[in-house]
Amino acid sequence: MVIIAAQVKRYGHIYNISSTHKKAEEDARLPRQNEHSRRPFCHQKEKEKRTEKTGCLKGKKVFCSLTKRGDFKKVFELGSKFPSQFIIIYALPNGLNYCRLGLAVNRKVGDAVVRNRLKRRLREIFRKQLTDRPLRYDFVVVARSVAAHAEFADLQTIIIKLFSRLDKHEDTLDSDY
Repeated sequence: MVIIAAQVKRYGHIYNISSTHKKAEEDARLPRQNEHSRRPFCHQKEKEKRTEKTGCLKGKKVFCSLTKRGDFKKVFELGSKFPSQFIIIYALPNGLNYCRLGLAVNRKVGDAVVRNRLKRRLREIFRKQLTDRPLRYDFVVVARSVAAHAEFADLQTIIIKLFSRLDKHEDTLDSDY
């Protein structure tokens, strides 16, 4: 047995504490293979045997987000404008292998719940439309205040019309070259 004596300072008072402890065994640890009874130690061999890849789903995304102010500004200034009753869409060819989407939903549209619902709807519509046709555009969608009361189908028809116009525009660009 080992006797440990220490001074502990607590709230300005000093106490002498002495206690007796049994000396810990030198080899108290369990052998490595028995350390975790639920999980075997050697997972490396099992990991190497796996055939499917795990990780990020980036390859499955149809579009990326526009996040930088300069990118938004460039699309606003140089892009084509497609106004409608509920939203205004700006489109600019980006020269990349993928599409980028930026959403601008003002506080005038509604509270956070309404704005987030509208953004989810717009993202879903773009995702569905871009899986069929890979356009190489930067899109900025500006929601008007009446867009909060718009039906999903109404928003979808607006975006389908826009994509049909952009498809025709791309066909004419491809035939020029």
